[in-house]
Amino acid sequence: MEGVKLWYLHCLLERNPTPNTGLVYFVEAIRGKEQYCRNCYEEHIDMLSDEFVEMLVVDGCFIIELFRKFSAQVPIEVDDPVIHKSWMRTALINDLLLLENQLPWMVVECLFNLTQDTTAGNNYPLSLSLPVLTLRYFKESTLGMDPKVNGTFVNKHLLDFIKNSLLGSYAEKKEFEQSSWSPIPSATDLKKAGVIFKCGKKDDMLNISYENNVMKIPPIRIRVNGESLFRNIIAYEQCETIGISKFTSYAVVLENLIKCEDDVELLTERGIIVNNFSGGDIPLLMSNLASDVRVYNFSYTKLYEKVNKCYLNHWRRYIAHFIRLLDDPLAVINFTYAVVVVTILTLIQTVISVLTYKRPV
Repeated sequence: MEGVKLWYLHCLLERNPTPNTGLVYFVEAIRGKEQYCRNCYEEHIDMLSDEFVEMLVVDGCFIIELFRKFSAQVPIEVDDPVIHKSWMRTALINDLLLLENQLPWMVVECLFNLTQDTTAGNNYPLSLSLPVLTLRYFKESTLGMDPKVNGTFVNKHLLDFIKNSLLGSYAEKKEFEQSSWSPIPSATDLKKAGVIFKCGKKDDMLNISYENNVMKIPPIRIRVNGESLFRNIIAYEQCETIGISKFTSYAVVLENLIKCEDDVELLTERGIIVNNFSGGDIPLLMSNLASDVRVYNFSYTKLYEKVNKCYLNHWRRYIAHFIRLLDDPLAVINFTYAVVVVTILTLIQTVISVLTYKRPV
């Protein structure tokens, strides 16, 4: 990949060169942000100044060129292995989303602005912004969502940008809820208690609601290696010192609801799970997402309180059981048959008891 990065840098520098698009100019621009970039990393960066700045420039230009090639903003060479080999894109997406591989967003943004004149000109008239190019490249890896650019956040890196873009209406949720909460039963157990599951609003994945015994969950598309983004966002939230662990909380909800294949089948029938994970163990996947993590500020405390209150309501559970019987004709027949048989046997036993009764002398 180091050779590919240098090749991409060479392609960028050769295309429509100007005094402001030379390698020396890039190095000087990033050198002015060197200390800021070093402060972005928790551990000490054991690299000399020139080596560190060179790494930032090469990696930053590679990312920019990659995004532009993918969206056909610049020419694509016929022998480009990154674009023409599908497995390369999968590997690159996983690498670019790794928490430990993040490049400061400021570096990518700075280099992107400096290289605007290196696009292909009249042959490629559509000029897209860095946020739009980023979302296009990662679209197939965002769990079937259609994330939108969220201008209310100052992005720290690519992973942080994707996380902020996926928040949807939950971006406005800032209050801290109590960290003490009790898990909710699985989806099938809740259904037995009368809870109705409905598919919620698309592209607002965190917005799970529960009102009037109806739980609405936005659809989520589960794919092979689809947990990669989730795992890294959760790891990122575990590193943050303040804030609500929104995605970690969401993973906990999924883990509680999906315990077995019956839960998967129920949520799939309701359109909540779109399963492209053929042959995979979805319950195991969900249990692994939130394993070994601590949720300090759970986002769904109030929802959990309402769901558990409903589940513990015995009368509501009896009513739900009766309604299920009415919905299943065979169950009604079996129930009626059982009642009739028990009644007849009881009557026979009573008659026999009366006939065999001996009056005491």
